[in-house]
Amino acid sequence: MIHKISQHPVTKHAINILGIKLKILLFVVLPLVILTLLTSQTDLIRGYKSFVVVSGSMEPTVPVGSIVYSQKSGGYQKGDVISFKNSKGQTVTHRIISVVKESPKQEIPSKETPILYKTKGDANNTADTASVLSGDVLGKVFFQVPYVGRVIGFIKTPVGFGLLIILPAALFILSELWNIKKEIEKEVEKRVLSRVQNSTE
Repeated sequence: MIHKISQHPVTKHAINILGIKLKILLFVVLPLVILTLLTSQTDLIRGYKSFVVVSGSMEPTVPVGSIVYSQKSGGYQKGDVISFKNSKGQTVTHRIISVVKESPKQEIPSKETPILYKTKGDANNTADTASVLSGDVLGKVFFQVPYVGRVIGFIKTPVGFGLLIILPAALFILSELWNIKKEIEKEVEKRVLSRVQNSTE
């Protein structure tokens, strides 16, 4: 009975689909998740950071739950979407609406005059109250993945991280065991047929 079910076309089709999804998970989604965790928690990839967007201030350009990837640059221009630390130490991703050079309180201006960026969320009616000092800019957003941030947030929990490691491994092992089972069944069928043929001769 089990053999008939395993050889049924619907069962075979479902297994093929599961195998394809598993490969997508292992070779596409998993590397993206690992890259995001590395760039959000460490400085292993220098100059690159990733953040999960938790507010709707940049919608519809950057929806809530998106992951944004920022790259450190020597300077930023009006129109750039940047990630920066605000006065409360929070990471914010907003658009530059104007660039201003700060006038230092000295008679001869220094060549290293700090640059101030006036920022605003696309969905906000007014600009941010405080300007952003160039040293507080974490980078310019160069890539984003909508809505995946919620998954990343879950993976950062102990349960989620456990599933990230255990679930793909378990699916991969089950897939391999299923393939081994099918090969064993084929080998048994060959031996049975061979014995039947030998006994009839």
